[in-house]
Amino acid sequence: MSTDNSGEIADGQEHSLLEVAQNPDLLRERVEGVTAPSIGQTREETGDKRAHTVGENMRRAFGFRRWTNVLEDLERADHPAMEDSSHPIVEHPRAFLDHLIHVDDMDKLRLEHGELEGLPKERREMFRWLQQKPEIVQELRNGGTDWLAYGPKGSGKSTMSAAKVIRHLEINPDAVVWRGTSARTEWLPLRAWTRLCLPAGLEVEAFLDPPADDMESVEIDLERMCHEVVRYDSIRDLNHNVLEEGHFHVVYPDPRFRGATKAFQEAEEIGEIPHHSAWDVQVDEELERTDITPSKMWWFAWAIDKIDQGPPIWLSWFCDEIGNVMPEHADNDYHQLYDRISAFRDKYVDARRNKFSTFGIGHEPGDLHNMMRKKMRWQITLAGIDNPTGKTVGMGDAPMGRNYTQGMQLGQALSWNSQNFAEFSWSDIPSQFKVPGQLHVRFPEVLEVVRSC
Repeated sequence: MSTDNSGEIADGQEHSLLEVAQNPDLLRERVEGVTAPSIGQTREETGDKRAHTVGENMRRAFGFRRWTNVLEDLERADHPAMEDSSHPIVEHPRAFLDHLIHVDDMDKLRLEHGELEGLPKERREMFRWLQQKPEIVQELRNGGTDWLAYGPKGSGKSTMSAAKVIRHLEINPDAVVWRGTSARTEWLPLRAWTRLCLPAGLEVEAFLDPPADDMESVEIDLERMCHEVVRYDSIRDLNHNVLEEGHFHVVYPDPRFRGATKAFQEAEEIGEIPHHSAWDVQVDEELERTDITPSKMWWFAWAIDKIDQGPPIWLSWFCDEIGNVMPEHADNDYHQLYDRISAFRDKYVDARRNKFSTFGIGHEPGDLHNMMRKKMRWQITLAGIDNPTGKTVGMGDAPMGRNYTQGMQLGQALSWNSQNFAEFSWSDIPSQFKVPGQLHVRFPEVLEVVRSC
């Protein structure tokens, strides 16, 4: 990857985003030429526990303030409805802090006894802040968390999700996984920190479609674009040997579905569901092209195997367009999709204690199947859509007595559960990390095999 971090081309001259969008060479350099400053000196890369983390590295590059400084300011801020109280994020920790700060039994013992040795700097400073707030520690529930964030197109979902990724990695030891798809790449602003996880043994190609209609697609070198490109042989290999705590991963499903059926076979208390790759259909005369399992079905097997078979590391799954994976209208006529959602729902009861978190992003709550919507303990309503004020699916009666999001601006949202709510905001992505156009990642061999079926 290039060592240039300014979004400039080789001659050092800065160019506007409009100029970049109209020139294929500038566009390629914009995508491939941004790097994460000093990422090689982080705790995760060097093993030095005194070094800063990847999350801290991301926070600095994006110009975010330290989370503990934000908390101190919120503590001094006035509550809009309660006298002598702090900002709702601090006053009602279960509305926001509970799904952001990940702790387990050992963490609570550290807090109780003041044993913070060995923790990364930002997590250590956050724990010191929590030590002064035992009432907040008591409110924080152990294990994995979840939320469903929703808002219309242009409401800032992608920017909010990127900010959330940075905050999670700044203060938590999570391995963060972003759902990779062939057509949606909202993770691109984080590309310089990305460990791109691809299935082994398959050639990959990437092209950026420029926003200008009169420009051809621009071929992109993923090795130059990302911090690291790694390969996995199976679902279990990915979970046990590839994913690393403290790193941001973008994972693309394996079209061969290696280990997928095994995940269902070995999981407790759920039925077996088969997977048919294009290669299976090519050699099995009893199978037809319509039997090829869509790649998005891979995610159920992956999540179930992580929850059931470990490893016991913190893992946060950011599932962009979660309604495309678990739609409300799912039925078994389409590759047993209903049964797959049901199996994930049944296994999800063990997610929290196994440190597995799911963060779904969509347009409306109803996009996500009600079986999983009922499992989401928090929702985030973005500006541009009304927050509920009455009964909800799976959340009981919403705690909001009026419409708060109606008056919100871009970059603001409402985080809430069945008891409390709190407004929060985030900053825009720095311009040097923005990419005009849409990146497509494909495995050409899959298309060749499908055509031969």
